[in-house]
Amino acid sequence: MTFLIDGYNLMHAVGLVNRKTPCAQFERARTRFLDWLADGVKGRAVTVRVVFDAQDAPAPSLEMTHRRVRVRFAYQRTADDVIEELVAVEQKPHTVTVVSNDSRVREAARRADCGVASCQEFTDWLISTVPEYSGVVAPPQEPDKPELTPDELNEFLEAFSKPKPKP
Repeated sequence: MTFLIDGYNLMHAVGLVNRKTPCAQFERARTRFLDWLADGVKGRAVTVRVVFDAQDAPAPSLEMTHRRVRVRFAYQRTADDVIEELVAVEQKPHTVTVVSNDSRVREAARRADCGVASCQEFTDWLISTVPEYSGVVAPPQEPDKPELTPDELNEFLEAFSKPKPKP
C-alpha cells in the first residue's frame, strides 16, 4: 500500500500550520510533520509519498527521503497538479491511496481507480494500533456489558411494563 499525500493539505488539517504561520516556522513545522508521519508508519508495511506545493521555489529539487517518507516538491506548480499526474500514470492504482481533503485531488484519484482517504480518515488510522489500512477506520469498541441474571431481567421488565401512575 502506498499513501500519496497532499502535504500542506494534511498539515493544515492536523493543525501544524495555518495561513498565518511565518515562513521561518514553516520549515520546522514541515520537518515535524514528516517525523510524525515516519513515526506513525514505523513497523507498518506501507510506503508514504508526500507532495508539497512549490510554486515559488527558486529551483527544482529531486525527490528525497526523510526517515523512509518520500518527499517531492512540485516545482513551480501545485501539489494537486503533480498528484493528478502521478495517479494518471500509476501502473497499479489499486495499491495507492490518495490522502487529501481537496475535492479536485480526490476526484482525480477516483478517476484513476486509486483509493481515497480524507485527512481525518488517514490521521485516525495513523494514530490507531491497526497495522494495515483497510480504507475504513473501525470505531472504538465499547467495553463488554455484563449479562443480566434472569431475576434482574424480570425486575426490569416488570418496572418498564407497568403504566405510570397518573398524578
